[in-house]
Amino acid sequence: MMSTYRKPKNYDGPGVTTRRISDLLTNALSKIGQSYQGRPDLLLSSWPDIIGSKFSSMTEAVSFQDGILYVKVKNSTLYSLLNQNDKPRLLNLLRKRFPQMSIKTIVFRMG
Repeated sequence: MMSTYRKPKNYDGPGVTTRRISDLLTNALSKIGQSYQGRPDLLLSSWPDIIGSKFSSMTEAVSFQDGILYVKVKNSTLYSLLNQNDKPRLLNLLRKRFPQMSIKTIVFRMG
């Protein structure tokens, strides 16, 4: 008597069934990037880490619209310091942390 062996559905032969990790990572990273794209709240909540503990109590990231981060600053001295000296450094830090987001500039406002 012969036993009947049934092949599984969608069986494509004895080929390799493994995947390359580079293919999986590319797909996973693009999905992560898409989730960050629609989440400006993550950018706003990370502002204290970006600016540092020294200035986090004197600044507040208020909103992120059309690639522009709006930050409220407590005094004019800090406003001048951030606007003239630290703006490029802060932009680089933000772009490194959120490479999927299009961050054009930071606008500091007194408030």
